[in-house]
Amino acid sequence: MNPANSAERAVHEHLHAVWRYLRMHGAQPDEAEDLAQECFVIAAERAALELDPAATATFLRRTARFLLLQSRRRGKHARLLADAVDALWEEDCATDGGSGLVAALRRCLTKLAPRTARAVQLAYGLDGDEPARRREIATELGLAENGVKTLMQRARQQLRDCLDRRTEDD
Repeated sequence: MNPANSAERAVHEHLHAVWRYLRMHGAQPDEAEDLAQECFVIAAERAALELDPAATATFLRRTARFLLLQSRRRGKHARLLADAVDALWEEDCATDGGSGLVAALRRCLTKLAPRTARAVQLAYGLDGDEPARRREIATELGLAENGVKTLMQRARQQLRDCLDRRTEDD
């Protein structure tokens, strides 16, 4: 296979998974995009894009993790978070690049009360907008800022519970 074609194929197959992986590590969308691009440049330089898809995915994930940790340089806390994300990734995302988890999360979001779901959409920018600040969410929903904080804590717990039930049902 032509190296250019294998690189294009690898980018097409793995870009979204690498971006999601970085987002799971706490990278902001723009930061995840930049790090993913840097990750693919390194992979191309080292011919890792020409490996079989599983080996390429592993190389890209390890490189992405390294680049993120390097950019953060927060020491032990960042490594502990990275280890936890890696464990979650291996458990829930390794086979499909996170698509199943995202789909499950979207299904769980539909089970929330409309006002709670709207708060989550605003807080995380799920409508394609920038994530809203607590004050903006409070204004739109007619709540106090502390009310938004409480609502979001409950929403996160409901989403966690919903995702846990999904894994128990599997």
